[in-house]
Amino acid sequence: MKKRIVCILLTFILLLSAIGSSIAVTQNDINKTKDKLNQATKQQKAVKAEKDTVLNEISDLEDSISEYQTELEELNSKIKSLQTKINEKGKEIKELQAEFDELQELLTSRLVAIYEEGQVSFLDVLLSAESIWDYISMPSRIKELTEADNAEMEKVETQRKAVEKAQKELEEQNTELKQAQKSAQTKQQQLKVVKATKETKVANLTAEQKKLQSQIKKYNDEIDKMEREIAAAASGSAGQYQGSFSGVLSWPLSKSSRNYNYITSYFGNRDIPVAGATSDHRAIDIGVYAGTPVYSAGDGYVVVASYNGARGYYVMIKHADNLYTLYQHLSSYSVKQGQTVKRGQLIAHSGNTGVSSGPHLHLEVRTSPYYGSEVNPLNYMHW
Repeated sequence: MKKRIVCILLTFILLLSAIGSSIAVTQNDINKTKDKLNQATKQQKAVKAEKDTVLNEISDLEDSISEYQTELEELNSKIKSLQTKINEKGKEIKELQAEFDELQELLTSRLVAIYEEGQVSFLDVLLSAESIWDYISMPSRIKELTEADNAEMEKVETQRKAVEKAQKELEEQNTELKQAQKSAQTKQQQLKVVKATKETKVANLTAEQKKLQSQIKKYNDEIDKMEREIAAAASGSAGQYQGSFSGVLSWPLSKSSRNYNYITSYFGNRDIPVAGATSDHRAIDIGVYAGTPVYSAGDGYVVVASYNGARGYYVMIKHADNLYTLYQHLSSYSVKQGQTVKRGQLIAHSGNTGVSSGPHLHLEVRTSPYYGSEVNPLNYMHW
């Protein structure tokens, strides 16, 4: 009986050892699996971070390309304007020079006639001068010549000064033209380098990255379309509004609106909230619900009120002192292009249209209607 009990106990002990060994192996496998999972997660995060970094870099390069292209367009416009002014100034100088030569000839004829009449003192004075201009400026001429002669010489001298002034202006314009052309060449070279860098990065993208890049390109094309629309509208509305401006813009949302002053994204660098958005945020985002009333930040003129695939429904208003406000991702707007608005007037309702990560009001302040002139809205309003 005792032997039987001992055998049972030994068997039981062996079973426990086997079970314990099995449990130990299973736990070890679990730990190894967890390590592999953690490693895989880290690698996944690293890959995602790398993907985001590359796409962010491409997005930043595209922003730079847009800025360079805008600057080039402005420089080329300036060069064209300067060349027109230089051509006009050249014609003006020719006309002034012709008038000057005619007056000088008349004056010389007059002096010869005086000498022939026997007034030798004029010849003495004239010979003592290094040039006719020294002669004209001599105090003695006032005493020697009649008032009519003095008037003729004043005309010649005035004309000479006009020619010199025109020539100086021409030289300044030529200098400015050379500087503008040099700047344009520099910008063109910078644009070429940035484009080449972007193309290299795009060529090395993975299939997933290329898909996202395609979305980003579509987004940027929509933005370019919007900026061209703004530029055309701004050009057509030049001089339409010359109202007053106190120097401070009003907050575009009512205090009674929920989250009226909750800024979800500030002006400047940020993490990209949605594929296609920029990391260099040139506005502020206010996290209000869709349908929240939006009011004009100041008296002004509606430059454009339209829809864009990237920006959604948007409104741009020109204020005095070449200041502009731009309201984007709206659900609707209640003003039209060419309309004059007052500070605090209802112009739209916030929304989530276009490429947006959620309902909010995107607010920009620009010092010109063109892309690249954005400034921090909080510098112009009480918040």
